[in-house]
Amino acid sequence: MALKSLVLVGLVIAAISVQMAEAQFGLNPNNAINFNLLGVQVSLYCTPDGNMGIFGLATPPFKGASVTLQCGNNEIIAKATTNSYGISYMVTNPALVLPFFPPQSNCKVVVNTTLSSCNSTLPSFGALESALGFVGTFLLGNMKVANFAPTGFHYNPSL
Repeated sequence: MALKSLVLVGLVIAAISVQMAEAQFGLNPNNAINFNLLGVQVSLYCTPDGNMGIFGLATPPFKGASVTLQCGNNEIIAKATTNSYGISYMVTNPALVLPFFPPQSNCKVVVNTTLSSCNSTLPSFGALESALGFVGTFLLGNMKVANFAPTGFHYNPSL
């Protein structure tokens, strides 16, 4: 009996979570997107996995890295280059990712610059990649922007 109650509670929580996620992603009841732009903010560090290292903010940034937003069959949706702080921001029309929506499940950020370009002891082949996570929305003038960020890079030697 307790197991059935636990399963029921789990199903109710899952249903509520899906509705909350749809509201956060800006879906209206007709499954149409109601935001104007989709933004992806990337913070990249010169480490084997591109994430902040054990030294925290003392971890060197990955400067000048080519970063792409890829969806579906690795279709490039947006491109950017990291600045001197290892940060880039890509903005795109959500219509470009609509076939792959929600973006965090079908889109990823790929770093096309090899790790050896920021540290010669790191691999000179392969690439970093990360799934996306929803961060939130904000207004830019009269436009609503949905923001996403990498959930955590990992090294893929086959890219």
